[in-house]
This record gives sequence, C-alpha cells and structure tokens, in this order.
Amino acid sequence: MDNLEQKIIGITFGIRFNRSFRIPEISGEIIDDILYSSKTPFGTKFFPRIQEMRREKILVNDETTEYLRINTDDLILGLEVKNNFEDRFNFLSNDVLNYFKDILFKNYDLKNIRRVGVIFAHKIDCDKSIDEAVRVLTKNKIDSVDNVNISFSKKSPATEALYRKGVNDYKNTIYNLIELEGAVLAELDYQYYYTPPIEDLRECFVDKILFDAKAFLQKNYYDWLKSVEVKNAKN
Repeated sequence: MDNLEQKIIGITFGIRFNRSFRIPEISGEIIDDILYSSKTPFGTKFFPRIQEMRREKILVNDETTEYLRINTDDLILGLEVKNNFEDRFNFLSNDVLNYFKDILFKNYDLKNIRRVGVIFAHKIDCDKSIDEAVRVLTKNKIDSVDNVNISFSKKSPATEALYRKGVNDYKNTIYNLIELEGAVLAELDYQYYYTPPIEDLRECFVDKILFDAKAFLQKNYYDWLKSVEVKNAKN
C-alpha cells in the first residue's frame, strides 16, 4: 500500500447551496460562462459535450471522464487524475476555486452555501484488507465474500480549526471501499457543513477546507489503510 497518492484516479469537488428554482432559468448563461468566458479555467476543449436534463445541465468530456454538473441544489466537478495528483489538486484549489468564488457564484447570485466536499478516489490492488474488514464487521462469522461494498462515516464538530464561532458547523468524513473486478475503489469523502449556511462563497474559507482535506487524507486516511495492511501481514 505504498505510494497511495499515486493510486488516486479522481477528485470530485462539490458545493451545495439552498435550493434555487431559478437555476434552470439561468443555467444556459452559466454554461456559456464556463465554456466561453475569458476568465474560465475550462472551455470547450475541456468540456466538449453538454447533456441537458429537466433541472440539471452536465458538461462532459468523454475521453477523460471529467464532468461538471449544475442543478437546483449543487455544483459538482469531477476531475481525472493520472499520476498528477498535485497538479490537479492545485488546479482545483487555485484556478477553479478562484473562478467559482470571484466569477461564477458572484455574477450569477448563487448564495447560501450549505456544504462543500471533496472526494479522493483511489484504485488499489485487491488484498486482505477487504476480508479483514468483513471479519471484523461479522465477528469472524464470514471470512471471505465477493462484491464487497463497505461505507462508514465519522461526524465531528469543526472546533479544532475555529473557522467561525457561535455556530454549529461540523465535518463529516465518509470511508467507502468498493470491490471492483481485480481491484478495490477506496474513497475518502471529506465534507464540511455550514450551520447556518453562509451567504457568499467567498466567505466560506473553502481553500482552507480543501487543504485540511488533503492533510486528513495524507495523515489520517492513509494511516488507516496502512494499519489494516500491517495487521493483515501479521496474521
């Protein structure tokens, strides 16, 4: 399980805001900005195709599997990673986030941010970690299964960072292990909830949250995966 960062295959970044039924009415303008604005970090080469649904528009790149979805509740961006995690993370935390904060959310009056989150998806080799997890969860009654899909989460108050006082903000970290054919998809979903919501994305300290998520990935999540592997090696 060494070099886990090199096994990252994707980053998903999402922003949830209070439901707004005006989004479908202005989604065409938003998409035009993302594709054609001189300040966009994307463009038509980044997203060559558009999918239109009733309350959602999706920009898609079929070659890279990258996408951007905008609907009444969320904006979700999926980025592909191919042994270039630092470059893609920096692209997200600098170019993309600045565009979202200073242009897109500001110009199109997207307000009342409820949650931001980032998912780091890894494709790792099959090993004993899955079977060990099954044994623990079933109290050794089942020692090996197929098609495993395990998910658990941990909620914690956001007090250690002291982002803002007098509120009920909290973090939620979700661990997903999904068995694929010949591999395992291991995901860390790091979420920050604003309670109450913050009106302006520029005041949501998202850059801080992104770097905290990255630090949690490297210092906590990877230690967990590696500790499971060490335990298996001793058995």
